Amino acid sequence: MFHLKESRVARTLKDTRAKMGRSQEQLSMDFFQSRESLSKQENGERRVQPGISRRFIEKYNDPWIALEAANEYIGWGITRLDGPAVDNHRSSVYLKLGEEMEEALEAMKKVKLMNQPQFIQSFELQDIERSAQEFADVIHASTIYLATLCQTYNLSWLDIWEHHQTKLKSRGYVMA
Repeated sequence: MFHLKESRVARTLKDTRAKMGRSQEQLSMDFFQSRESLSKQENGERRVQPGISRRFIEKYNDPWIALEAANEYIGWGITRLDGPAVDNHRSSVYLKLGEEMEEALEAMKKVKLMNQPQFIQSFELQDIERSAQEFADVIHASTIYLATLCQTYNLSWLDIWEHHQTKLKSRGYVMA
């Protein structure tokens, strides 16, 4: 039997379904597909389809599915922190985001942007790279913070992002 590499989105889907007390049969009816197809997706025999991820997010407001799906489909991005050293309590996530933001601001203060990047010195490039790494940490931490807020306080993940897109469009930052 063929198995894909372990799928974090499949594991998240399966774990979330179980926490909700929903059977594969019940979930398959919600998504208009066979229980067998859902089972194969959960067990790694097939990729979790983008449509399933989207409908799951819409119906059950699970930001973790969104993050894991995006990461899996493009091969990089934000994932839920689940290692042995992580503390995912909302107050710890809040404090970690503050720490990451402070570190990023300090690193940014050391950056000297050049009008002519080809004339940059290696030590200046090191400061730029460190700043970029620190901001990657901020992006990860802020996304985890947002997902934690949505899950904890039952805020709509999709509504938050739709509001954000509307704001960007209204300010002329993105095309409609």
